Amino acid sequence: MTNPYDVYIKTDIETASPLKQIIMLYDKAIVSLKQAVEDIENNRIKSKVENIQKATDIILALESALDLEKGGEIAQNLKDLYNFAYNKLLEAHAKNDVNLINDIIEILETLRSAWEEIESKS
Repeated sequence: MTNPYDVYIKTDIETASPLKQIIMLYDKAIVSLKQAVEDIENNRIKSKVENIQKATDIILALESALDLEKGGEIAQNLKDLYNFAYNKLLEAHAKNDVNLINDIIEILETLRSAWEEIESKS
């Protein structure tokens, strides 16, 4: 049986503007990383792996969506930030480093705020 909440979320995502979809991806990555921090603190290894994987998948999706030709320097800077976050996530995952994950959360929250500001002006 289909979960009504899942249907609602799927519809919400499909009907959202491209900018809103980007913001929603950031939200999901941030929530997943915050959960991963909690997982590390509570020694929930399987959940930590799943949450870091979700965040990693989102970061890679955001990076692959960049149009470096049209986006120019901004797109290149985002690509560099996504690569940095991805590499630091791999390191944080291997070392169970909560501080590194918190640094990545801070980067994603800053980027999310910037996208939200762009959306509010469009």
